Amino acid sequence: MKKLLFALLITTCGTYLSCKKGHDGPGELYGTWKLTETMFDPGDGSGVYTKVKGAAKYIVIDKSGKVEGDAIPDILSYKILDSVKIEVTTKSYDKPLIYQYKVTSGTLTINPPCIEGCGYRFIRK
Repeated sequence: MKKLLFALLITTCGTYLSCKKGHDGPGELYGTWKLTETMFDPGDGSGVYTKVKGAAKYIVIDKSGKVEGDAIPDILSYKILDSVKIEVTTKSYDKPLIYQYKVTSGTLTINPPCIEGCGYRFIRK
């Protein structure tokens, strides 16, 4: 019985330790993203995401913390704080700002700190 429990413990620990954690895999933040929708609430809760028209705009999020592209040109760099927050350095503010984000296998949603609701939705390029 002890041998069976020990084998089960070793197998469970091995399986747990082999799982990837963090932002690697299909839900990773890094890469090139195409802007598809934006939302800017006028302050009454009626804001909805609308499709972007015109020329395609992109944001490139590098693993080193650098951000480039014309989708949100004010962002210079970022630092991941946790699974839903990033600290962003911009051209407009001296101090970093905290943005909310959500990544799935093919989509990225970024929500800057707005008094009214606002946000950007992207698809992976």
